[in-house]
Order: sequence, then C-alpha cells, then structure tokens
Amino acid sequence: MTEQSISDYLNQLQSENGLPGGGSATALVGAMSAALVHMVSEIQQDKKTLKDSRQEVITILKEAEEVKEHFEKLKDQDAIAFEPVSKAYKLPKDTEEQKSSRQKAIEKGLHSAVQPPLSMMKTTLKLIELYERLARLPIKGSIVNDIAVGVLFARTTLQSSHLNVLVNTNFMKDEQTKKELEGLGNTYLVQGEEKADQIYADSKYYLMHKKWPSMDVRGVQ
Repeated sequence: MTEQSISDYLNQLQSENGLPGGGSATALVGAMSAALVHMVSEIQQDKKTLKDSRQEVITILKEAEEVKEHFEKLKDQDAIAFEPVSKAYKLPKDTEEQKSSRQKAIEKGLHSAVQPPLSMMKTTLKLIELYERLARLPIKGSIVNDIAVGVLFARTTLQSSHLNVLVNTNFMKDEQTKKELEGLGNTYLVQGEEKADQIYADSKYYLMHKKWPSMDVRGVQ
C-alpha cells in the first residue's frame, strides 16, 4: 500500500471491505504531520535569522524524515494487524478444548493487533518533541501556521492511536495484560497531549500577535 497514490488509498479506505481502516488512516495523518516538520525545517535551514541554530534545524529535518517513514510502515502494518483476530474468532468452539484453543488464539491476535497503535503513540511522542524543538527556534512569518496545523495533526494521531489501543484491549480476557497495555497507552496520551497543547497555544499566540510568547515561557525571544 505504501506505493499507491493518495486517491487509490482513499478509494480503498472508503470501501466496505474494512481494509485499511481507522488505524491505517491514523498513521497517514501522522506521516503528514512529520512531512510538515520536514517542510518547515527545510525552508528554515538557510535563513540568516537561524544561522546559529542551523545544525539543530538540519537534525530536526533528518529525524522528521525517519518519523515519516516509520508512520508509512505502520500504515501498512495496522491495515493487516487485525486479520489474525478475525481468523481466530472463526475457529470452532464446540468442545471445551476448542474453546480454550480459540480463546488463546484470540488473545494472541489481539496482543499483536495492539502493537501498531502503541507504536504510533510512541512515534507521535517523538514527533511532538520535534515540534517542541521547532517552536523553540526564532521562526517568523506565516509558516508558523504550518507548525500549528502540524501539531494538531500530531495530537489527533496520538488520540486516535489511543482509541485503537483501547478497541483491541477491550476484547481481551487476560486482565493483567489488558491493564498493562492500557496503562502504557494512557501514559503516552498524557505525556503527548500536554506538550502538543502548549505548542499549539504558542503557535496560535504568534499568529494572533505576530510574536512568540515571552522568553520566560518559551526560552526564546
């Protein structure tokens, strides 16, 4: 799916076969957010006002490309992650032995299916960190809008991935595993939302007032 056009992907997404679905679409939003970090960094890397921060901008640009590529892989991984669960639910359950075997297969499938959204959440924390580093630089002009839009995409990716974690753990019978996975997802969510909200607020402040919040708040003029 990675090589298909956006139009082809959207046609596949809207089809009734359910492959890909919301998880795959979430990864695509994350990839677009990373692409916006890359774009902002690429434009800013040769700006005279950022000459003292040029190496940091180049580093952010490189890391943004790595994050984008990881999201592209996750887009494909998530699209097929639930297949083992679907197959497990179709296993026979006429005898106690079959029921036990079926439940083990379901649990194993669910544990595998929850990995792509968890990975998306962890990757999104890295993405939000890139926006945080960008927002510390003295970037000026309308391009700040791309930072604001991009971090909103990142926040949406984080929240959507969290939902995709919960939709899988909800079917788990193993309460210990369920609790651990949900706890990890909740931790990622809290960490990322707070940072994303602050970056968005700072970016919006700039767009409204043509200046970033004070140095005491952001660490830059």
